[in-house]
Amino acid sequence: MAARMNRPQRLMTVFIALSLTVTMSLGQLNSFERGSFQYWLLVTPALLFPLLDPHVLLKTLFGRAKLLLVMVLWAGSWYFVIGDIRVIIQLGGFVLVLAWISTDQATLDVQDLVRLYVLLILVGVSIKFLSDLNHYGLIPGYSDPVYGRMRVSFFPNVAYTGLLSLGMLMVLTSSKQRAKRHPIVLAVAVYFLVFSFVRAALIAALIYLALHHFFSKYRRPRPVRLFWIAIIVGFGFNLAIFSSAPILYLLQDNQVISTFLLRGQTNLSISDILYSLYRPWLWNAHLHLFFSSPGWMGWGSSYQAIFEASEKPLATNGSESLPTRLLATYGLAGILFTLYLVGRLRVSAFRDDRWACASFPAILILMMNWGSVFHPTDGMFVLLMLMITRGSAGFMERSQISRSPTVL
Repeated sequence: MAARMNRPQRLMTVFIALSLTVTMSLGQLNSFERGSFQYWLLVTPALLFPLLDPHVLLKTLFGRAKLLLVMVLWAGSWYFVIGDIRVIIQLGGFVLVLAWISTDQATLDVQDLVRLYVLLILVGVSIKFLSDLNHYGLIPGYSDPVYGRMRVSFFPNVAYTGLLSLGMLMVLTSSKQRAKRHPIVLAVAVYFLVFSFVRAALIAALIYLALHHFFSKYRRPRPVRLFWIAIIVGFGFNLAIFSSAPILYLLQDNQVISTFLLRGQTNLSISDILYSLYRPWLWNAHLHLFFSSPGWMGWGSSYQAIFEASEKPLATNGSESLPTRLLATYGLAGILFTLYLVGRLRVSAFRDDRWACASFPAILILMMNWGSVFHPTDGMFVLLMLMITRGSAGFMERSQISRSPTVL
């Protein structure tokens, strides 16, 4: 058992390390070109690593991850009939990696993560002083004013600094013992999380910390209570944002509301406010595409062209919200992704995995607001999704990995 569990654990660490290191070469406003060297450095491991243990992968797909199997067969059959092969390949890669991080062997060594985080900071410092790729400073007040003078980032893309630091905060605070073992790295993660000013990451951190503290007060909490609190907080927060436009419409003349939430604008209609907030506008646009698609089965590879034709408020491809984008692309089959995550939350609740239950709303908020990092070739996808698919069992010390039992 030890040999089988160590190999996938090392592969996942390598996958995350390679992905995040390659991302270091990406500026704030850039993306990798399809077919480029960096592109293949990301795509090849995502397609190859999960297939190195096909028996375990198939066992997972026909077991706990059968909803993902139904998703790929359902949407795949539809798009095969209409001849959209490209979207089938994209969905297959997505399900492949998600199933891989759902296996019993999907386990990361916390010490390896700590070393990787420190190494990435050192690489980021080198990039900062040896090139002009990173426009952010390492301490507040030294960033390019265009990007926010008080923001800090060791990645050229500030979102990765905020989200990775959030991930480290969550992993290192999963237990008091773990936090005490890594106090300096935890403090550094908090520093970069706070001063990167990635709003979604800060909100997710506050919700996670509040729920983690709340759940830890119970000696033996009822699993149903853990489950429903996580569901209500996760989905309720996003619904509150989605329905905030009418409230902001009534309060838009307030200078504080106008300045911080509406970019200083007033006399806006509800549609204008949705447009200004962007995320609610995007969710609404995705839902409109879903309901207007043939048979409610999404638009497949045509999604991008249709979205680009809309009057979108930003220069974006609409990837910032993963769950709703799956609806717009794969239709009804895309709902199975969210149902699968809810199912994993239920398993965590009945295992009394309070950390996983506290993590669920935070990850859901990130998926709805920074869904672009939840791509199967992205190391952030593996790190953050592992908190839901495996919970506490996915993050262990080296001494625990070799003797960890199989869990549901």
